Amino acid sequence: MSRSPMSDTPNNQEVPARKASIVWRLTIRLTGVMPIVWRTILVRPDTKLAMLHRYLQAAMGWRECHQYMFKIDGKEYGIPNRDYANRKVYDARRYNLARLFPNHPSRFEYVYDFGDWWEHTIEIEGEEAAEYRKQYPVCVDGAEPCPPEDAGGPPGYRELLLVLRDPSHPQHDDFSKWAESQFYSGRFWVQDATWRMRDVRRGLI
Repeated sequence: MSRSPMSDTPNNQEVPARKASIVWRLTIRLTGVMPIVWRTILVRPDTKLAMLHRYLQAAMGWRECHQYMFKIDGKEYGIPNRDYANRKVYDARRYNLARLFPNHPSRFEYVYDFGDWWEHTIEIEGEEAAEYRKQYPVCVDGAEPCPPEDAGGPPGYRELLLVLRDPSHPQHDDFSKWAESQFYSGRFWVQDATWRMRDVRRGLI
């Protein structure tokens, strides 16, 4: 005899409906540069910080050449390193967004390249229902290309842009060749950012 689907629940209580899958909307802004470089992405709330770092690299246009850290509520999260034994660094591979931000919206910081010190402000704007069969993460909006690696931080990037925009500058040709060698295109496309993030998720990069 077939059993009722409710027979395995205590007191014959109804099984609660499965909670709809959600994604979080994050907006990332690179500080100290003009025009403002920013991206808005959708990620799963169980995303570990170490994987979020890789998504940010892909969305912004960085190339994962340097160290990073997240600064959250006065604590630093990254990959523990003996070179920084005097600093408490929480392992970014062990903490996910949902665990760190149970009461979102919220804001935190992400620093990439401790030499150039590219500082990003990340705002968790809220959550929304994930679309059926849609793959995540996704970049949904943004503006301006990411600076090239090793540009010297915000001051160096400002100088680079001034030279690139002035064909009469004596260093224009040299700076242009250097920027090209760094794969700096001077452009940004939302779909490219999404493709790069999905390649990260699939382990292709």
